[in-house]
Amino acid sequence: MHVWWSGIPGGDRDVRKHTARSPRAPLFRYLLWKNTPSLCAAWNDGMVPNKIMTAPMFSFAVCRLAVVPVRRLADMVSEMTTQVRFGESVEVLEEQNRMWRVRLGQDGYEGWVDSRQFTAPQPACPSPAAVFTRELAGWAERDTERRLLPLGSPLPGYQNGHFVVGSENWRWAGAVHQIPDAPDWEALLEESQFYLHAPYVWGGRTLWGIDCSGLVQTLLGQQGVGIGRDCIDQIEAGTAIADLSESRAGDLAFFNGVRDGGRHVGLVLDGGQVLHASGFVRIDDLRDEGIVVRETEYLSHRLTALRRIVEWGRTQISLPSLKL
Repeated sequence: MHVWWSGIPGGDRDVRKHTARSPRAPLFRYLLWKNTPSLCAAWNDGMVPNKIMTAPMFSFAVCRLAVVPVRRLADMVSEMTTQVRFGESVEVLEEQNRMWRVRLGQDGYEGWVDSRQFTAPQPACPSPAAVFTRELAGWAERDTERRLLPLGSPLPGYQNGHFVVGSENWRWAGAVHQIPDAPDWEALLEESQFYLHAPYVWGGRTLWGIDCSGLVQTLLGQQGVGIGRDCIDQIEAGTAIADLSESRAGDLAFFNGVRDGGRHVGLVLDGGQVLHASGFVRIDDLRDEGIVVRETEYLSHRLTALRRIVEWGRTQISLPSLKL
């Protein structure tokens, strides 16, 4: 067991509150005595500092709800910075008031989650899923439980309609998508149709609400291409492209917002178009100066960088099936 001194605002916690109801309290005291005898003496005197926090006995857990928020601070009303989807694993780094500070298995992102939304911690890191749901929404079931899952939910260990979440056996009867051996541009375009008009939600990662970098990460991830969660990380991936004339469909385009100055990312499409999430997932015109909103001819985002993440097998492809 590891022990931390909390430096997080609002992160103070009395160890005795954590262990008083725990069957492992005697073990906790023994470990304190073994590693820090003076601190153990303070425990017995009732003077344990209230900034001690402990890691769970085991380090990994799996999300068992459709999608849950990851928050910036250990507070249920703190800003949501990303999400964990059903079947995704996290590494538990720290515990405080039923919240865990975790590191997401798929991209290393860190934040705070409600521990009640996950399986019990386990010692081994679960293997990442290679199969995902391919229904706009569908039910996963086990015994008397079921979960309504959105498109793209991981199905760890999927085989013949069965998959595993932690130690729980679940069933999925709907269509599935399996990560291909090599990135498939046509498959990505087909998948992207499901996300058109999904609402923009800061930190979102599903078609129920998604942000610009979440959209890019999700679509690339479905093709087996790993990339960071935020624009600031994604812009470091791949190789730089000098200007738009050298860009290909499948490259990433990065922008600054004209009005708010915020960072933004989109997926370059053929024919001078870009797929991005701004207000909702949409396709707009991509020009040298940036994104031009089709309906208004308004320059919404200024182009700042282009990156090539993947050498797609086919890049010059028409878009008759991508409808606004």
